Amino acid sequence: MKLYGIKNCGSVKKAMEFLKVKGVEFEFLDIKKIDEDILNSWLEKREIKDLPNLSGTSARKLNLNKDKMNALAKEDLKKMILETPSLIKRPVIEYKGQIYIAKEYENLIS
Repeated sequence: MKLYGIKNCGSVKKAMEFLKVKGVEFEFLDIKKIDEDILNSWLEKREIKDLPNLSGTSARKLNLNKDKMNALAKEDLKKMILETPSLIKRPVIEYKGQIYIAKEYENLIS
């Protein structure tokens, strides 16, 4: 299991604690260091519009809301995400060939 996030992000801290309590081993990776190959692998499994956290600081700084995101071409949104990876909802978890975003990790382990 790979967990992408930012160490000081509250949502990421909660996810890491949840997984530790459940006894799940994972590899932490800095989401700010993702590259186009990683993003493309995620986009094979998820829609690009699943990724941005429109209520976060990065979206506010970019003046990005749902309407503006929906008006962007996929390649433009992809470029924006690669230039500002903190725009991505966190954590992103790669597990058993699937991608889980934000609180979806809670449904992985019961």
